[in-house]
Amino acid sequence: MRIKLLIPVIFLFASFLNAQTDSLKLSDSASVSSAVNHNWLHSRYVHESIVPVSLALGSATIIAIPGLKQYLQTRLMWNNDQLPGYINLGDDYIRYAPAVAAYALSAFGMKSQHRFIDRSVILAVSYIASDFVVYNVKKLAKSPRPSGRTTSSDGYSLPSQHAAMSFVAATFLDHELGYISPWISVGGYLTASYVAYARVARNAHWTSDVLMGAAVGIITTNAAYWAYDGVMKLFPKKLTITPIISPQQAGLYVSYNFN
Repeated sequence: MRIKLLIPVIFLFASFLNAQTDSLKLSDSASVSSAVNHNWLHSRYVHESIVPVSLALGSATIIAIPGLKQYLQTRLMWNNDQLPGYINLGDDYIRYAPAVAAYALSAFGMKSQHRFIDRSVILAVSYIASDFVVYNVKKLAKSPRPSGRTTSSDGYSLPSQHAAMSFVAATFLDHELGYISPWISVGGYLTASYVAYARVARNAHWTSDVLMGAAVGIITTNAAYWAYDGVMKLFPKKLTITPIISPQQAGLYVSYNFN
């Protein structure tokens, strides 16, 4: 029972640290001037990379230690989706819940950090980048699933796409509404952790798969926000990006005000 609770606790603890990274700042200007040569250590890029890098290293460690991946699987897998008695834990749908919650809470009056159009573009870029990384790492790693399935329709195991998508959603919720209360962020990351755990419990993924998937989801979403903020700094209040969706086409409308 203790081992079954281990992975959700690790995810929640690591995710809580990630939720706090946006609030880490230097205490005063004096400390900034005394650390001119070390500013990169205090940058948001470093702070927001600590958790995903740690998760990726945890995944690599599990893979590197002989027998550990299999040992964890025997302790955590209890809901094999190929056997009678399988219980649908809803992970196929719950992976989107934090992103849906971000829009729902905003609709009910909570002010998001970005406008609807802007945050929608950021979310779309995050999902696209995450899927790109997951797909290509799967092709490179060619890691079979615990069940041994590696058909073209089923794909390979490392990293978990479900975990990546759920942590994209959770990180998106954290960025947009986490400033209101840390419990909003914790709720999103706890939901994503549940999805990751469910993937292991149903024997669809190894523990190392979901840890790596979580790392991919967090870092690609953070990177999407870094890119957005970088573009906005270059073109403050002059750049407008609007999605275009019609039966004939889909794309982005981009305009820039030179005045």
